[in-house]
Amino acid sequence: TFAQTFDAVSSGKAQYGVLPVENTLGGTIFDTLDLLNIHPELTVVGEQQVRVIHNLIVNPGTKLEDIRKVYSHPQGLSQCKEFLEKELPNAEAVPFFDTAGAVSFVKEQKDRTIAAIAGAPAAIYNDMEILRQGIETNPSNYTRFYVICREENAEIYRSAAKIDKAAIRFSAKDEPGSLMRILEILYKNNLNMQKLESRPIPGQPWEYNFFVEVQILDIKDFEKATAEVREAAASFRILGTFTTVL
Repeated sequence: TFAQTFDAVSSGKAQYGVLPVENTLGGTIFDTLDLLNIHPELTVVGEQQVRVIHNLIVNPGTKLEDIRKVYSHPQGLSQCKEFLEKELPNAEAVPFFDTAGAVSFVKEQKDRTIAAIAGAPAAIYNDMEILRQGIETNPSNYTRFYVICREENAEIYRSAAKIDKAAIRFSAKDEPGSLMRILEILYKNNLNMQKLESRPIPGQPWEYNFFVEVQILDIKDFEKATAEVREAAASFRILGTFTTVL
C-alpha cells in the first residue's frame, strides 16, 4: 500500500519509493499528498511520467463471456469505464488497493469468472493471460510519479540534473487576503505555479493545507520566495526539489 511504501522508506528498509501523484484523466492522487504531509523525514527528489496502458488480465483459458467481476484500483476502473460498460455490462467493477495486486489476487483465486485491469508487466510476472489490450478510454493517459527518500539518499537524484521544480506545503493565516499574499510572493519572485491543491488539516475543522508545485527558473529566486512565504504563512515546508521530466 502507499502507507507501507512510506513506512519502508522512512525506516530505511527501502532507500527509495515511487508513488503516483497525478493522472491526466483522474487528477490528483490525494493519498500521496496526505502521506507526504505526515512524513517530514522524507523528501521528493524525482519525478517520472509514465504512459498508462490498461489491459484486461485473466487466468489462462478465461473467455470474455465468463467474467462476472473485474478487480482494479479505482483509478484503473474509472479509466476503463467505457470498455467495461460496452464489453462487460454484466460484470461488477470491484475496487482493489493496487492494479498489480489485483492481478495477483485473481491468480490466487484460480477463478475464471474474475479478471483484473493492470499493466502488461503484472500479467507477465504472474503468468497470466492478457485477454484485451489497451482498454483505457482515453489514449492520452499519463500518470506522474514522485520519487521519495530520506534526505541522506537525496543527493544521487539531485546531482543528476539541474533542479527546476519544487513542491511546497503551507497553511495560510486566518485573516483576509492571507492566501493571496502568499501566492503574490511566488509571482513576485518569478516562480511559475504549475499546481495548487488544498487538503483539510486533521483535527482542525475548516482549516486547510495548500500544496503547490512551482517551476524554478533561478534557485536564488526560490530561496528568497521560500523565506518570505515562511514568514507570511501559518506553517510551511519544502516537500522536495527535483527535475522536471517531459
